[in-house]
Amino acid sequence: MIKLFKHLLLLLLLQAAFILQAQVSILPKKAAAGDTVTISFDPGKSGAITSKGPFFVDFNYSNFYEFPSRMPMELEGGLWRVRFKLPAYANFSCFTIADRDKKFVQQASDSSQYEIYVYKQGKLIAGNYLGKSYSVPVQDRNSDHIVATQEYYLKKELSLYPDNYEAQLRLIVLQMKNSSPARQAQLLNKGLAVVEKKFRSNPLFEGNLNKVTMGYLILGQNQKVDSIRQVVINEFPDKKIGISYRLNKLFHKPDSTAVVAKIGELLSLKTADNEAAYGSAYEYLFTYYVRHRDSIQAQKYLPLITRWEQDPYKWRAYNQYVQLLLDHKLMLHDASKLNLYLLDSVAAYPVSLIRYFPETGYLVAHDPARADKLTAIKAEIMANQGLISAQLNRPEDAREWFVKSIPTLRSAALLRAMAMQYQRWNDIDSAIPVLEAAYRYAPFDPQIRQLLDSEIEKRGIDNVAERQAYFSKLDRQWKQEYYQEFQKIIGNAPFPKDFSIVDMDKKPLVQAELIGKVVIIDFWATWCKPCIASFPYLHQVYKKYASDPQVKFVVLNSGSGNSWDDAYKWAQANTEFDFPFYYNQDKKLSSKLEITSIPTTLILDKKGNIRFRKVGFEGEKLLQSLDAMIEYLKELEY
Repeated sequence: MIKLFKHLLLLLLLQAAFILQAQVSILPKKAAAGDTVTISFDPGKSGAITSKGPFFVDFNYSNFYEFPSRMPMELEGGLWRVRFKLPAYANFSCFTIADRDKKFVQQASDSSQYEIYVYKQGKLIAGNYLGKSYSVPVQDRNSDHIVATQEYYLKKELSLYPDNYEAQLRLIVLQMKNSSPARQAQLLNKGLAVVEKKFRSNPLFEGNLNKVTMGYLILGQNQKVDSIRQVVINEFPDKKIGISYRLNKLFHKPDSTAVVAKIGELLSLKTADNEAAYGSAYEYLFTYYVRHRDSIQAQKYLPLITRWEQDPYKWRAYNQYVQLLLDHKLMLHDASKLNLYLLDSVAAYPVSLIRYFPETGYLVAHDPARADKLTAIKAEIMANQGLISAQLNRPEDAREWFVKSIPTLRSAALLRAMAMQYQRWNDIDSAIPVLEAAYRYAPFDPQIRQLLDSEIEKRGIDNVAERQAYFSKLDRQWKQEYYQEFQKIIGNAPFPKDFSIVDMDKKPLVQAELIGKVVIIDFWATWCKPCIASFPYLHQVYKKYASDPQVKFVVLNSGSGNSWDDAYKWAQANTEFDFPFYYNQDKKLSSKLEITSIPTTLILDKKGNIRFRKVGFEGEKLLQSLDAMIEYLKELEY
């Protein structure tokens, strides 16, 4: 059976390669890091003949972090082309070619996409078939042989690179899936031996220990992450890595005074070799003394935690130091100096996913919204500078900074703080528009509404109906901004009719319950921390629409790694969330809906079409965007 599967797989690959050559070319055929790759597409040899373009390369699995996931192609002599230089860390990637709206999608075959493998001196580098195995569920979502195909490519990887640590572990996990309990135990022990060998290969190097941690997580042995750190502490207590782990463990203790005393003991072990481990200790001490309003002690540690290292995370830490000093009205001249440094350095801030490779250093992911994010950050820094100036009794400087920041400021908390400062200056005329802006960005914040309500009452709007009309007008304004964006992103994919979903009484959810309503389907699992973290925000929106007959919430346990019992027990233990919980019994539903991570929330219109898709944890931002999506679909004309 396995041999037959391999022959069929080879046949499919050859067929895909033939089709690929006919419609798409990728040159050079054996691209190496640093080479310029050219992808050419001939629409005349495909079904795209009905589409005039433009066309785009869509990377569906790739580690090209600095590149956009969608690259526009250029028309050259009847062919559409895109060129890019392979980064030093490049590895396997797969892609499709599509038109702007993805109404036409070109791929190598029905079950495979176009692929780029990376070579060195004509030899395939390590990790390509590992990457290929990861891409299998993306390339062929409807296959019944995903696990077998992944196993096939992992074995190919190990035939070329038998020491590939991650491939060894991924293969073991796949083999465990359909094994007997006794065989699973054997395979688990084999995997643990692989991780132990990795640990012993370089126990003092943090990068190696990160791979050890990853190994335990791959094997599902999360509890061993803490135990291996304790091994490091026991065996290497005075080394840099040992000190670092001892400090991290210490910071979890609730008694901050005891922690400070223990840090003092650890500082006595400081040497030239382990000094770099103490950065987190200095940050803890600085924060501790600021909160205890001990400026003399805090002043000692500020220079140690602001050494201007080229660390992409540093600007966020500095911003937090400024906010801490401002909140406690301490060392405000230092806060001002540090804040102005941040303002001068805005252009250098990375605002997206950061990856670190020993060969390349820090890499920042491509972010098409980078300019907008930096504008927002700059506005926040200017607002903070105004608040610092106000505390330093420099009202004219403060007003100047406020005026500069307000047009592009999106932080409701800072807008509220500025408005309250205007109130202290008895400047109601300036406070009200700032509070209105704060309300537009956080209409669910009761403090902002209360402040604004109080201010407009002072203006003479003391009738309840008039004040309600006032807030309704503001609601229309902020929702209208969302509506304009929705027109760009709204989809129209049908939700599958053949689903198998049950509620916590095991009663099936039927399609008729979804028709005629705006439906919010939130995919979650009990092990998904971001999912649980989003529940308080999702619940606020649910409470607003709980009695609305036009809206239905389906808080759906995805069934990934969870049973119905898991979902039921969690719902029973967390009764503060009273929205309707459901359980997904359809193992293929996630792939049908192209859901590759959770939390994912789908918002369906009254005809049962998926109009919006929200992926990942959004925090407080979920309140407004989801509320606006619901209202938009309620008003949508069909």
